[in-house]
Amino acid sequence: MAHTGRNSLSKQEVLDIILDKILFLEFKPGESILDTELAKELKVSRTPIREALLFLKHSKFIDIYPQSGTFVSLIDAELIREIIYIRHILECTILSILAKRKEDIKGRLERYIILQELAVKENNQKDYVKNDHLFHKELFAMAGHERSWELIQNQYIHTTRFHMLDFYNSKTVFSTSLAEHKEIIRCLENNDAGGLKKVIDTHHDLSLRTAEDLKAKYPDYFV
Repeated sequence: MAHTGRNSLSKQEVLDIILDKILFLEFKPGESILDTELAKELKVSRTPIREALLFLKHSKFIDIYPQSGTFVSLIDAELIREIIYIRHILECTILSILAKRKEDIKGRLERYIILQELAVKENNQKDYVKNDHLFHKELFAMAGHERSWELIQNQYIHTTRFHMLDFYNSKTVFSTSLAEHKEIIRCLENNDAGGLKKVIDTHHDLSLRTAEDLKAKYPDYFV
């Protein structure tokens, strides 16, 4: 979320801005954060900054060490594996339900595909990841389980930084992910249960295929 330029920001807006900077790597894992600098940048007092940082500490995005400082939490690949596993189990069930319904699958998801194609063309990792999340959120909504997505979203956003690094590291991740989204749509429209399982297993990447490469390339970013 961008700074709106108003005289003051709400507590929620302050939190959203800081979280956005963390998720999309403007604030790097392990980077020190000064509440005084954030307060100056956002033109707010230190109180909402401190409240936001405390909330993000409880959400495991921030580490606060007395006498040492406040730092962006490192990426925990094992935590991400577990979060993706939970999401995989739930989404497989959701999609099996959706595949049996007569829904305008392509029509409901078309705008997200178009926005993803544009993000790929412009090499815009941030926009791609955001529309990736919206694509899957819409699948849950179509199956009548939007609240299930909301329940897992607070944990699932922990995968964002990993996926951002994945996109930075390899340009082919973009096109591969987009192709898989299109295949998901095709399988749903044709009630292709076998094809759907195959593409979802690949798309969710339960083993985090690129984790070791990313750890080697960005060793200071991981636990």
